[in-house]
Amino acid sequence: MKLLRYKTAEGPAEPGLLVHECIYPLKKFTTVTALESLREGDPGWTRLLQQRPVPLGEVTLLPPVERPGAFLDFYTFEQHVKTCRRKRGLDMVPEWYRYPVWYNGSTRGFSGPGSTVEFPRGETRKDFELELGIVLKKKCFRVSVEEAGACIGGYTIVNDFSARDLQERIMKIGLGPAKAKDFNTGLGPWLVTPEEIGDPRNLRMRAWVNGELWSEGNSGSSNFTFEEMIAFASEDQTLFPGDILASGTVGSGCGYEQDRFLNSGDEVVLEIEHIGKLTHRIG
Repeated sequence: MKLLRYKTAEGPAEPGLLVHECIYPLKKFTTVTALESLREGDPGWTRLLQQRPVPLGEVTLLPPVERPGAFLDFYTFEQHVKTCRRKRGLDMVPEWYRYPVWYNGSTRGFSGPGSTVEFPRGETRKDFELELGIVLKKKCFRVSVEEAGACIGGYTIVNDFSARDLQERIMKIGLGPAKAKDFNTGLGPWLVTPEEIGDPRNLRMRAWVNGELWSEGNSGSSNFTFEEMIAFASEDQTLFPGDILASGTVGSGCGYEQDRFLNSGDEVVLEIEHIGKLTHRIG
């Protein structure tokens, strides 16, 4: 099942169910409540498909989660972490292999497919980051790794846009990237439920800039599973339906690792197997 949010030229933003390139308005559901309550073939599904559909090509896609309560961006791919730490003159620390750490990102800066990303003024090292994301469908508090899988409602693509000049300056304070990330995070193009994903530990992940392949990796190369991330994050806080967790950047999945950066007018396309493509233009 694929769930999305969209806007037509005349109407307001709406949630929808995507079936064979056609969108069926969700009516009584949001994308998040549908993750838990809607099942293919059940009476609610049948009623939705009796509506007149909206062609996918006639809408503007929006971030697939409206007003998420939390955004936890993890740091789980060893190749990415090693490369970035080495470039800053740092070695790996043993704690990284024990704890799936994250930073709390802004929930107000998500952008949908096809939109233009405006970076902080004066930024000269504009960057993307290729990440796999999940959206929770259940409340989670002190869930075990074995229980955590039942909390995952859907998968999506996350582009953790990063202002590297700004990040380099403010990270010296030691409190996280904050301002260098919170201006914009790409999310989409839709949510894909687990039965359509197959093995989430074996998804091909790629990124193109202006049609040139910049990055290629696999979701299974992360040091931690999403179940482990959920269990660790929920030990002492409650996670809620609609909260977004991101894997962190797959190895080679950003320009910083390659000493290559984005320019105004560039087109960035992220693709994750069984999900689709997320495209942005750089302002």
